[in-house]
Amino acid sequence: MLFIDYRKEECGLIANNDEVIKFWARMSLLVNLMLTIGKGWIGFIAHSDALIADAAHSATDVAGSIAVLIGLYFAKRPADKEHPYGHGKAEFLAASVVAILLLLAGIEVLMKAISSFGSVLHAPAPIALLTSLIAVLIKEVLYRFQAREGKRRNSPALIAGAIDHRSDVYASLLAAAGIGMALIGTFFHLSLFYYADPIAGILVAVIVIVIGFRLIRDSSISLMDVVVDNEEKSAVYETIVKVPGVMRIDDLRMRTNGSYFLVDVKIGVDPSITVLDGHTITKQVKSAVLDRHPQVYDILVHVNPYFAD
Repeated sequence: MLFIDYRKEECGLIANNDEVIKFWARMSLLVNLMLTIGKGWIGFIAHSDALIADAAHSATDVAGSIAVLIGLYFAKRPADKEHPYGHGKAEFLAASVVAILLLLAGIEVLMKAISSFGSVLHAPAPIALLTSLIAVLIKEVLYRFQAREGKRRNSPALIAGAIDHRSDVYASLLAAAGIGMALIGTFFHLSLFYYADPIAGILVAVIVIVIGFRLIRDSSISLMDVVVDNEEKSAVYETIVKVPGVMRIDDLRMRTNGSYFLVDVKIGVDPSITVLDGHTITKQVKSAVLDRHPQVYDILVHVNPYFAD
């Protein structure tokens, strides 16, 4: 039996992924910081519980962006003795931190919105509605661009950040709806409509909590070495089986490790060939997989003797 381990120590795709993720994390940090300050200040002077709740949500996004940058710092570190498969799972840990922050923020906003029913309610100033609508536009643009990059690069951190942007869109839309209804109540002298603002805060909190739970679930699954989808696995299988000298694939396993894949394969070869010939075949398998599948970072090839029976 022959075991050979190959690794892309200097993978251009992974390095490029890191730079793209860093760009979006920094962009998100800057935008969320401005939105937190803007929504919080305007929510305070406009007396809008919904906008203040939305600002609290944006504040957790600031912490989440920082967590992603910290995770990327560790994810890009090369493999070492204690971490032979690299540090790619740091991305999943960063995504988990974002999810936990979302969950905690949702609970806090929910409690604050519920407590506001015990006080005298007033309609917020119209500027609160304009602020919410501007926030919706900014976050929707960020979501679309970052989600596209995350899917293209198979990056859990980018995808988690994109989902976070979309949750902000929903939150700001609900805040805008609550503020708008409260303003309608002022125009038509319907004090009952004033409750729309804190009710919107409660709905924002529920959405944040649900999304937080989903992100925690997805990150946990990835940390447990979930298998790669059949389409990607089939493509790698077809590449290996076409390598000269590979008479059979006895087993093929693939799993995610950050934004790239790890491959373990057992191939059957002619039992009468030399060890050197077997080594040559494994090198060809390695070259074929790494050249045609850039997202494969590490491949372990196990050579078995092939018998027809």
